[in-house]
Amino acid sequence: MRVTDRMIFDNAALNSGRAREEAEVATAEASTGVRVEHPWDDPAAAGLSVSHTLGAARFTAIGNTVQAASDELVSADGALGQLNNVLTRAQQIAVQLSNSTYSAADRANASAEATSLVGQAVALLNTRFGDRYLFGGNKDRTPPFDAAGNYNGDDAVRQVEIAPGELENASVRADVIAKGVGGGVDVLGTLQTLATALSSNDVPTVQGSIDSLATSINQVSTGRTQLGGAMNLFDTAAETSRVAVAAEQKTNSQLVDADVIQATSRLALAQRALDAALTASARSFDLSLLDKLQ
Repeated sequence: MRVTDRMIFDNAALNSGRAREEAEVATAEASTGVRVEHPWDDPAAAGLSVSHTLGAARFTAIGNTVQAASDELVSADGALGQLNNVLTRAQQIAVQLSNSTYSAADRANASAEATSLVGQAVALLNTRFGDRYLFGGNKDRTPPFDAAGNYNGDDAVRQVEIAPGELENASVRADVIAKGVGGGVDVLGTLQTLATALSSNDVPTVQGSIDSLATSINQVSTGRTQLGGAMNLFDTAAETSRVAVAAEQKTNSQLVDADVIQATSRLALAQRALDAALTASARSFDLSLLDKLQ
């Protein structure tokens, strides 16, 4: 077959174009550090990259949710800790004023502090974190306790995802902790009973409230224990999520990011190949021209 000038030109243009395209790809890879920018660059790696990107996003969302829930639990634990302080003070008043050396006037004066403790307890059980009331179950947009100590929340326990498909409690039941549902004591009712007994100089009832207050303190402490266990679990889940996100990102980086040494070497080879292609093309045109002149 006779080799024509057109064939020489087309072949030279094809080789030069391929070399130039390879040089452009190698230049982009070396300058951006990205090996797979488009799905067609490496379909298999691109598909896996999507999966790992979604995985990182899932674990990031779990970590954020867990951290928010943990912050709420810290606030709830602080409120219950203060509630126990209120109950401890009420117990001290009950022990002190149950002594026969104190007069009716003394008990009447103490009833004012006891009444104040009731108000403090209600306020603590109406603690908010952001726009959520922490002790109302799923009814978290309105105060769960009214001034009389009645509970207006529900018996739900909020849950959050701590790992893909795994849920954990993120609240405690205030109707159990504060109102004694299920066999406990009514904490707020006990405080109110003490305040009333002091104001009416009812010594036997004041004495009887001592044990009820001790039970109340233990009851609230049990709630704090539940919160503490959940906080520890959420701290672990948050750290696990951070590790998982880092692992997903690392794997994704290995799939789509360019190796610096390989990218630099590829660029150098591509540039040499382009120079060689252009030189060969120029040489071919020179020879063709000489043939025409001879």
